Amino acid sequence: MSFSNEHTYQIEGISTIRIKLFDEMIRKLKDVRYVPQSQKNLILVGTLEAKGLRGTLREGVLKMSSGSLVILKAFDVTTYIT
Repeated sequence: MSFSNEHTYQIEGISTIRIKLFDEMIRKLKDVRYVPQSQKNLILVGTLEAKGLRGTLREGVLKMSSGSLVILKAFDVTTYIT
């Protein structure tokens, strides 16, 4: 896996994880890559879109949806966009 700092890290595993969302719902993310050298947990929007979700970004709030169902909602994402 390559990052913008021009470092390449080895993926050491692929698994399914569960995350608790803002509304206390628990969702599963499949095919999550384990990269032990990474200092952050990243959710790649492009990967979610490839799995059929649609992303919208308005006023710093990212929503990933499937039809009318909001699957994932993230706040203040513009802070991290470079």
